[in-house]
Amino acid sequence: MRVGKGKGVCGQGRIPRPQTPFLWERIFGFLVCTLLVAACRPPAPALIAPPTPDPFPGLIALGDTYAAEKSRTAAETAYRQASAARPQDPTPYLRLARLYLAWNRPEEGMSALLSAEERGADPREVASLRAALYAARGDWEQVVVWGERALALGDDRPTRRLLAQGYLWLGKEEAARATYQFLAESDPEDLEACERAGFLLALIDPAAALPYLRAASTPLSSDLMAALEDEDIARRMARMGQVALARGEPALAARALERAVAWDPASADARALLGHALALLGRSDDARVHLEAAARQAPDSPLARSLLGLYYLRQGNLAAARPHLEAAYDLDPQNPAFALYLASLYAELGDYVVVDIWLAEATRLAPEDPDVWEVTVRFYLERRLGDPRGVEAARALVRLTPERGEAHGLLGRALLFAGDSAGAEAALRRALELSPDLASAHADLGRLYALQGRWDLADREFLRALDLNTDPALRQEIERMRE
Repeated sequence: MRVGKGKGVCGQGRIPRPQTPFLWERIFGFLVCTLLVAACRPPAPALIAPPTPDPFPGLIALGDTYAAEKSRTAAETAYRQASAARPQDPTPYLRLARLYLAWNRPEEGMSALLSAEERGADPREVASLRAALYAARGDWEQVVVWGERALALGDDRPTRRLLAQGYLWLGKEEAARATYQFLAESDPEDLEACERAGFLLALIDPAAALPYLRAASTPLSSDLMAALEDEDIARRMARMGQVALARGEPALAARALERAVAWDPASADARALLGHALALLGRSDDARVHLEAAARQAPDSPLARSLLGLYYLRQGNLAAARPHLEAAYDLDPQNPAFALYLASLYAELGDYVVVDIWLAEATRLAPEDPDVWEVTVRFYLERRLGDPRGVEAARALVRLTPERGEAHGLLGRALLFAGDSAGAEAALRRALELSPDLASAHADLGRLYALQGRWDLADREFLRALDLNTDPALRQEIERMRE
């Protein structure tokens, strides 16, 4: 059989060529076109991850906000987190140093400041902060060293004020006077500078002191101007010293009383006051010399005998204190302070029956004196917890000072220890209405809530007390209670 042309398979004839390309050719053509088109397009941008925001500025701002609100525990945490975000930046450590300074934690402040210095902090700021932290520790020699160093690097009014105080406490009278005069003249609204410049000038030139004292217009300056009217130099200096001691200024008092004794060595009372001022300045040996000399000069002076007895009492020498304190009371039995000194003496001796007698005597002699009642309240709260006389004394204190938050706080604590939970809570809440930053009241309220099993409220109050607290002993007590 003859096979026709163009027919058959497998070599039995030619297969006719299709009129359209095969699939692979179509695909190839499509790929070529695609590549050509792609070659004419601009390259696609690479995929880049969005930048991670820097947490550092936000943490610093957050810490600053907390610090301004006195939420210091939260501020501390924020600054620590900021230091972790930028380990070599000194800023968080400077912030921590200032926070600890305001928090009365100078040792931790020094540690933070050292970390800031190691990371290149501004030397002027470091020197200024170091002076402030040394002042918080009462190390006036170092305050002067670092204060002078800070001022050599740039003017700083707060540091200049600390420097003036350091000069005063170290007895560098001329330097203190010049520094306070500079502060007063550069800012007449600085009442403390005017007051102290006036006092120091009054030691050498009463007429020159008057403009500063009038500008100050403080209780101390008013009392001082009255003292300056005395024309007898020795008496005037003694009165100036008494004024300063009454206002809690032992460094100023010592400057005046040294002159009083120099002008009149026979004045036992001036010498006794000088010894008392030196004791308050921490110059214990010098204080004892003057106090013992005053008691020998005038054994019948209730002031000399009482101050020497008080000195021995504070030194823990009870046997030496007792005869002087008893003699002072015998010489002036109407003075409630002497009864309180004897109460303290017998408390140290452990004779609480006699203590109660002397406390009752003090409040009998001064039934309207809130200071006497406060000492009485604190005695019972510190030594005789739960004694109903503590509550009675606290109520008397509140009656005399109804707008004083601390008085209500003491009443709240007394009621808490006496087992009156409702009364304690009311008194403590009133204390915080009057004094929202009263750390002891927050701590006592936390103690009350803890006793009631209200743990969240207790911890909130404890934390607030820690944020506000400036007393290391209370801080440790609160931390134990939180645990």
